[in-house]
Amino acid sequence: MPKNKDFWSWAIFCCSLGAYAPLIVGGWKHPYEMNIACFGLWVILAASTTWSSRIQGFAGWRMLLAFLVGNATVVVVALCRGGYTFNLGPSETIVLYGMSITIGAWVIVGATTKRWEPRILYLGGIAADVISFYPQMKQYLLPHEHPTHWMIFAWTMFGLGAFMNMILVEELPKKLRMDATAYGIRYDKSKNTWQILEESAFSGENFLLIVVTVILMCR
Repeated sequence: MPKNKDFWSWAIFCCSLGAYAPLIVGGWKHPYEMNIACFGLWVILAASTTWSSRIQGFAGWRMLLAFLVGNATVVVVALCRGGYTFNLGPSETIVLYGMSITIGAWVIVGATTKRWEPRILYLGGIAADVISFYPQMKQYLLPHEHPTHWMIFAWTMFGLGAFMNMILVEELPKKLRMDATAYGIRYDKSKNTWQILEESAFSGENFLLIVVTVILMCR
């Protein structure tokens, strides 16, 4: 990885991990904002997508690592603080079953073919992550207590990190614009539009869904 890309990758790691600081401060002051069921599921999601992204050589895997460390920290803080919520609603249950099926399929395929295909975990993790945003959006669409500034600031940082990851590290726009010859010279592989979009799928869906979530928060 070029030095400037490596720099931005770690900068985004710090930005994404730093977003958990206001989240934790706000959660410590208002523990009901910490739904330990959601954050526990996000730990599993982050662990599977971090590994699968890294093993496939995707440039943006450090942002996912920040999510893993951050979500695990929130769970520990919530357990220490007390007063947290544990709301395992229909959406969380779907995510839980979805991740269980995804991991189960990955194990079965790996044990059968002796090829532990990381794409199964990666794509399954993205699908589960999209569903996991539904409870947050539903919460802000219904009558609710206004989120703290800590919470809004944290989600804004998450969105910024995802956008920067997509543009500066995964270089999605640049890759899509490049012709096949230039792409092959720069990345030492043939250009495949689907693979390019797949590599940035997690950052892209996070950015879009976080923007919508923040807009709903600020209504």
